Amino acid sequence: MIKSGRLHIAILESSKIICEGIQTVLYQSDMDCRVHRLDALDDLTELLDNQPIDILIANPVQFVNREKEIQKIRRRYPSMAIAGIDFGMMHKPSTLIDITFTLYDSTEHIVQLLQKLDQKSQSQPNEKGGEENLTKREIEVLTGLVNGMLNKEIADALNISIHTVVRHRKNISMKTGIRSQSGLTIYAISKKIISIEDIDI
Repeated sequence: MIKSGRLHIAILESSKIICEGIQTVLYQSDMDCRVHRLDALDDLTELLDNQPIDILIANPVQFVNREKEIQKIRRRYPSMAIAGIDFGMMHKPSTLIDITFTLYDSTEHIVQLLQKLDQKSQSQPNEKGGEENLTKREIEVLTGLVNGMLNKEIADALNISIHTVVRHRKNISMKTGIRSQSGLTIYAISKKIISIEDIDI
């Protein structure tokens, strides 16, 4: 079973036919999801500023020569999983992609893969390996804090209330024992939650 609550899935693919096909597969499945269609990577960053995405289904061609940008997005939104569409041109699996499927796979297989990907994403709050007992949402709040965002800006970016942001901040301070922004920045870098070049100065 998928987590309760609607799943937000974005399809990053310039072909309208492929997008419509995947969208139809998703809407005809038992997944409770909302699908966002994107033509280019720049559209993804704009969407993420307004709507958290659970799964990104992407044509890996969109990632060519933009690996650093994708890595930055993944660090900023660690709860977003990425499924790649394999067109037979992927010589080696990309470290930016969690799973792949081909357009020749059965609809049942594609849906199962996406459901497993969502379950894995939800059941591994510490999947980045270094941040001990911080949840994925706390990591997202921490990333915002390190980048100098205000509570309201973090709340708007993550589509949560300011009250929830404040609660997450308290949890972060309690779990890490750190209250200052400079201390949290050092913590986030040391735990590889972010890298120095990702910090907006």
